[in-house]
Amino acid sequence: MKKIQLIILVLSILLVSSTLGPGDKKKKDKTTKSKTVKLSSKNVLDRGLIKTDIEVDEIINNHAKYCDKCTSEKTFKNKILGYVTPWNSRGYDMAKIFSNKINYIAPVWLQIQRLGRKKYQFTGTHDIDANWLKTVKENSNNTAKFLPRILFEKLKMDDVHALFNDEEEIQSLSKMLVKKSSDFGFDGYVFEIYLQLSGQGKNNINHLVTDLAQMLHESGKVLFLVIPPPLTNLNKRDATKEIIFDKEDFDYLKDLIDGFSLMTYDYYSHSSKIAPNAPIDWVQKNVEYFTDKPEYREKLYLGLNFYGMKFETDKKGRPVSQPEPLVGNSFIEFLKSNQVDFKYDEESEEHICISTNESKQTLVFYPTLHSIQKRIELAEMLGTGLSIWELGQGLDYFYDLL
Repeated sequence: MKKIQLIILVLSILLVSSTLGPGDKKKKDKTTKSKTVKLSSKNVLDRGLIKTDIEVDEIINNHAKYCDKCTSEKTFKNKILGYVTPWNSRGYDMAKIFSNKINYIAPVWLQIQRLGRKKYQFTGTHDIDANWLKTVKENSNNTAKFLPRILFEKLKMDDVHALFNDEEEIQSLSKMLVKKSSDFGFDGYVFEIYLQLSGQGKNNINHLVTDLAQMLHESGKVLFLVIPPPLTNLNKRDATKEIIFDKEDFDYLKDLIDGFSLMTYDYYSHSSKIAPNAPIDWVQKNVEYFTDKPEYREKLYLGLNFYGMKFETDKKGRPVSQPEPLVGNSFIEFLKSNQVDFKYDEESEEHICISTNESKQTLVFYPTLHSIQKRIELAEMLGTGLSIWELGQGLDYFYDLL
């Protein structure tokens, strides 16, 4: 067995915290803005940076140098959804610079709150940046569409009961969402609800989603759904766990929903051990589980993480801390501050960054140009779109690949 596989298999760890997937709130990024760097006239492919054998200095010296002549040239042939969060402001800049590459932008601003019978409102509206919305629209020649991610806040059992049993409640919620989309100039929403309710009452959820989609469509708006990966294990499905969103749910909604944001990352959280972010075979199996029909494959947006995970163990492989999400700036600082080696795991098609000192070993799974390119190629082969979590967490030269 390969050395790198032994490292992954031996260093098991129980995980109790979630990571940077849709629905999670993290502290705002307080790192200072990077210094101005000279951009490149060539993309990362022409610069020979997409490869399995990479050196630390290559990343440090090139990560901020995207191709300035390529920002309006979209190379990925299908559609792209990109999330932006107010606690990671770099994403706002990326959306402005690369607005011609990203079809749908999903700011994570808003939560739905039920105030009483047939009364709903948004919280988080203070985060809405009208000037930024205008700038991105202008930069994209009005092609970029805004679909804020929405979910329920402080949802009580009485609220769930009302939504599931009273058609007037659903109509009131739908009308509020339609009105607010017009008020703020949104093109629709990305709705996250299945994970919030852990798949409970799915028939009722599907009914709610159906009514909401129909009313939004009548107003010329679109609706995407956030869905978790149905297959949580790379080798086989755990028959003891109910799939939160399964093929039956997909078939029920596939003709009505405009897009499904499939969370094909955070594999380690499903395997309860140190593991890659998104083993490529696992990603492929999750897409193939839903459908093989091209017209529905294009509604699936394959999840692509622009963040990584850091695991720390002692010399015997025992965890010494909880795993830690790592965004681009933090990853670069880690490379600069530690003696590290890169290993390439051919099975998962991801790189592992390993640093060892006298007391502990650190393993970092952070995306590289090669790992991202392989997942883009997979999406093109399968006929899906891409769903990026999230735009501010990656390295600037990642965007040459989109």
